[in-house]
Order: sequence, then C-alpha cells, then structure tokens
Amino acid sequence: MRELVVGVGEGAVSSDRETMLVTYALGSCVAVMVHDPVSCVGGMLHYMLPESPAGADGAAAQPCRFADTGIEYLLRMARKLGADQRHLLIVAAGGAQVVNDNAVFDIGRRNCLALHKQLWRFGLVPHAEETGGALVRTVRMEVGSGRVWLQSPGGGSRELRPCLEKTALSAEALR
Repeated sequence: MRELVVGVGEGAVSSDRETMLVTYALGSCVAVMVHDPVSCVGGMLHYMLPESPAGADGAAAQPCRFADTGIEYLLRMARKLGADQRHLLIVAAGGAQVVNDNAVFDIGRRNCLALHKQLWRFGLVPHAEETGGALVRTVRMEVGSGRVWLQSPGGGSRELRPCLEKTALSAEALR
C-alpha cells in the first residue's frame, strides 16, 4: 500500500484504492477524513486553526490551514475526483488540549467547534470522531475501504468505525 502523508495545514484526495492517507501527531489540530464508498474517493485534511483571518491572503494561498476554508476545499477536491456528497462518510480526530495554557487560547476545543459548524454548513455530520482530551493522535485512512485507524503514544492502533446510521442532513433540516 502506498502511503501519502498529509502534513500540518495540508489536504489530499485520492481515488487510488491502494493509497493510505496518514497524518502524524495531531495535537490541537483536527484531521477530517471523507470517503465515498460508491466512487471509492477518499480525502484527508489536517487543519490548524478554526478560522482564517478576515481579508488575509494566507487563506487563499493555504486554505487547508483553517477549518472554514479547508473543509470546503476538501469537499470540492473530493467532488472533482467523482465523490458524491450524499454518499460521504465523515470521520474526524484531534482537537486535543496538549499545551497547558489554562485554556486561554483553547485551540483544540475551538477547532472541534469549527469542525461541526463547517460540516453543518454543508449539510453533513461526522459519522465517527475522536476529538478532545489531552492525547496526541496519528491517523491513517485506507482510500479503498475508508477504514480509519488511530494511534496515540503508549497505545496500540485501533480502528475508528463510522456509525452508518448517521446520514447527511437534508436541505429541509437546515432551514
């Protein structure tokens, strides 16, 4: 299996069934994974911050650094490879409080809130997530199957299975 590393502030999408998307050492950052089991398209985003600065060119140059621009970018790139948003399974991990700053900035929690806000904006919900806490996580996703594995220091690898009963929100529910 070919490993494709998604770095901090990056995103990647693939339709190659033999690709494993991986991102290392998620602390307060969040990884969002999308998988369309029908078209066999998978993608991963590793964003750092909840919102891009107003009027900043940084979001245009590096949209994957921020939840508000990165999630939109990930969905758009997945659609370009043939994913249908109605089929997408969404899995998320990260958003930990790894630096003891007495919750002054609380980036992990803010990143988790931004995740839900942005998914809601597109009528989507996470089918599985492991967010918050104080552990650093490494995440891997097989593009062919959509299976996701998490690993934390001192712990083995474990699969994060989506709850398939969660479905995309209808347009009516958003009104």
